Amino acid sequence: MRRLTHIATLEFYDVPQIITATDATGMRYLCTLFKHESSGYSYLGVQISEPRLMAFIGGQLDLRDAYVHPEVDNALYIVKSENGSLTATCILQPSELNEDMLPEAGYFYDNTELTNEADAQTDTYQLEIPAHDRITFSTLISRMGWHASSLSKSLRKIAAF
Repeated sequence: MRRLTHIATLEFYDVPQIITATDATGMRYLCTLFKHESSGYSYLGVQISEPRLMAFIGGQLDLRDAYVHPEVDNALYIVKSENGSLTATCILQPSELNEDMLPEAGYFYDNTELTNEADAQTDTYQLEIPAHDRITFSTLISRMGWHASSLSKSLRKIAAF
């Protein structure tokens, strides 16, 4: 049994439907509610790398595919939420999944609500990043959820000098 720490609730409808969590080693989990009981919630959880999680949050990965085609073996868990704590129990094989546990095919996360909230709040930051280090710049932008189209154009102009 692994103790998990809640990171974010991505979908909420009466109760948390899709959440992200992490364990003590920093491994991330994407969890989808499949059973709601009076004692707590049961989620289908999958260990997921940060790039693949970002693909889901960016609307490029079907939620069902994350479970049906996990990145590594032994990556599927039953995640229980009881009394405010999350624990990952039973390891499942993809062949052990039943339709009641899996989300419907064709669900792509829509983060436009998050984008609209971010647009409403504007902060200005001055960053000093070497122009030749575009990977660091791109990683920082994506992790912070910033929109950098004008910044990347400026970076290209600076790099040309």
